[in-house]
Amino acid sequence: MGPLYVVLATVVLAWYITRGHQVWDPATVVSNFTGLLALPAAVIAVLHLGTREQVPAPLQEAADQLAPVVRQQWEAEAQVRRLNDPFPLPVAWEAADAELVEAWPHLNELAQTWAGQPSTGSLWAVCPTELAGSGVEIAQVFERVPTRRLVIIGEPGTGKTMLLIRFLLALLDHRQPGGPLPILFPLASWDPAHQDLFPWMADQLARDHPALRTPAPASPPGHSPWTQARALLEQRLILPVLDGLDELPDAVRSQALDSINRVLPAGQPLVLSSRTAEYRHALTPPAGTSILLNGAAGIRLLPLDAAKAAAYLERDAGGSGTAAAARWSRVTASLGTDSPAAQALSTPLGLFLARTIYNPRPDEDLAGLGRPDELLDETCLPTREDIDTHLFAAFIASAYRPHPHGPPSPLYSAQQAERTLTFLAGHLQHGLNGTPNLAWWHLRKALPRRRSAFAVGLTAGLAAWCAFELSFGFGFGLANVLGFGPIYMAGGGHRVGLTIGFTRTGFWFGLLFGLPCAVMAACITLFRRDTNPSAGLRWSWRGTSWLVTGLTAGLAFGLLFGLPAGLTNGLAVGLAAGLAGALMGALRSVPPDLDKTVGPYAVLARDRRTFLTTTLTSGLTGALVLGLVATLGYGGNRMGLAVAVTVGLPFGLASGLVVGLILGLRRSVWLEFLVARIALALLGRVPWRLMSFLADAHKQRGVLRQVGAVYQFRHLELQRHLAERQP
Repeated sequence: MGPLYVVLATVVLAWYITRGHQVWDPATVVSNFTGLLALPAAVIAVLHLGTREQVPAPLQEAADQLAPVVRQQWEAEAQVRRLNDPFPLPVAWEAADAELVEAWPHLNELAQTWAGQPSTGSLWAVCPTELAGSGVEIAQVFERVPTRRLVIIGEPGTGKTMLLIRFLLALLDHRQPGGPLPILFPLASWDPAHQDLFPWMADQLARDHPALRTPAPASPPGHSPWTQARALLEQRLILPVLDGLDELPDAVRSQALDSINRVLPAGQPLVLSSRTAEYRHALTPPAGTSILLNGAAGIRLLPLDAAKAAAYLERDAGGSGTAAAARWSRVTASLGTDSPAAQALSTPLGLFLARTIYNPRPDEDLAGLGRPDELLDETCLPTREDIDTHLFAAFIASAYRPHPHGPPSPLYSAQQAERTLTFLAGHLQHGLNGTPNLAWWHLRKALPRRRSAFAVGLTAGLAAWCAFELSFGFGFGLANVLGFGPIYMAGGGHRVGLTIGFTRTGFWFGLLFGLPCAVMAACITLFRRDTNPSAGLRWSWRGTSWLVTGLTAGLAFGLLFGLPAGLTNGLAVGLAAGLAGALMGALRSVPPDLDKTVGPYAVLARDRRTFLTTTLTSGLTGALVLGLVATLGYGGNRMGLAVAVTVGLPFGLASGLVVGLILGLRRSVWLEFLVARIALALLGRVPWRLMSFLADAHKQRGVLRQVGAVYQFRHLELQRHLAERQP
């Protein structure tokens, strides 16, 4: 590409001189040419021009295409959470208390009457006690429930979510083509008082997998068209795994159970998890009748076996006989007793925190680590709650210890990480009603609404002023390259360029562009409701309807314009407007394929692309319209071309960019996130590269976990602990 660029630049410079133009500054001509040469590549790179539209696949094929993506997502998450390192913790369970679930004879009767259930009960358990098991047996236990509806309850930190991940992966291992696809839905973001379960689950699916926003092949008559996400749910091709009933507010848990009973059809398998006390209270609301989850059996998670917990800690420290493992001798000897340390280390969460704090990484010196024996000091840590608080307090600093084989200084210091994570936990707990979902598009709510609106409006106004300046600079640079500058100046025009903004005229024109844009952007931000990120936009040239419609509407407008201005001018305006309409008409929502992975940064990139695509397309449209109008308005001669390049094109480009900025703000949430991130970084609340920090906290530190397009703290108790330190 280098030699090609040199040849092209030389040709342009030679052509410029042979046209009779004087060259006082060849560097200016070459630099203008460079900018113009890079413009098409930049536009194409931003817009990601598409060549085809996505054709909705049959529902069973859609589920089959989605299965590898879901599997890849949760395999990666299991690796990040170190569920199998050094070995899988054997979480055990027994049948739940009888008053929390349906009677077993009733489950057998329901299974025989529900459509879609196996006709024989050869695999069914005979009684609830046969549901007991441990580890990877959870998928087999699920199949032994006659109705294939299971409630998993347990105390905080006992490994409910860890067990659900193993359950998902086990089902995906044995899933047959066309079979139900297990999907995990964290319930914390559901508001059962205002949204039914199916629409909410469809929204979650479409957010994490935007390809499912495409219309389904067939929808029932009399209903609004279903998306593929909704159709997959209606056709029972999704097996809902509902995680965290206890994370809903107390007042709506009973309502949530009632909604599940009403919405899910008979015979629809499902899995639901909750803490034991919260689930028991949800079944017996203060007012009204008691409620059960229809057709559900239940299991209760047990504390970890003391011998296996001890082996886990020693194996993670390098194995028995090593100096690091010997440091655990007094602690492991106390496991299985009623001591506070034994109780705290009886759960997977406690073991994870302890291993992170006290066990060294490979080649890490033991001298810089605390000793596990301090957990046995009942003078300083008299209760289990005190030990839990101690572990949470030491976890962040331990997670951000420099890696022995990493860079000399960590990417983020422990102090900066703790300050940021404390702020984010307080934002979730106090600002977003305790939700565990750390979504980047909700960061704007960390600022007061009016201040956020003012900041977005100010940013939009400055961006509009910059669009005005850069548009005229681009127009004048293009005029210099094409040799129109001297002609336009000889015709009585004034020199326009980047310096126009520093004149009185430039100031008022900039204000004319910036002030309305700032007001509209502030109003959009101030009155916007909760909005999910955009699925993305692309240009798609398939079919000719966009071209016919655009040209027809444009020519009709041109004929009306030509009545007072002349037929020639009217046809010119109509042609320009028609081409511009066709350009905008080819800009369509084309979600990515089903086999694309999901993640917070991918969702951010799509939403940002929507904003940039809308803004640039509108800018090009405005430049096309006013450029052609100005050219033909002067008869299409050389003077008209000069006016078009130096006035029409810049005004059109600036106007189009301003309109596109407003449209992009309406269709995406990236600009609000950008403004909130910059504002919070200036206040010292978050780092400048926030998304990189969150990715590092997830993949490298294990402080966050990822569920689809959102992050969550490793455990809800960690979030609550950090939030208590944030006023």
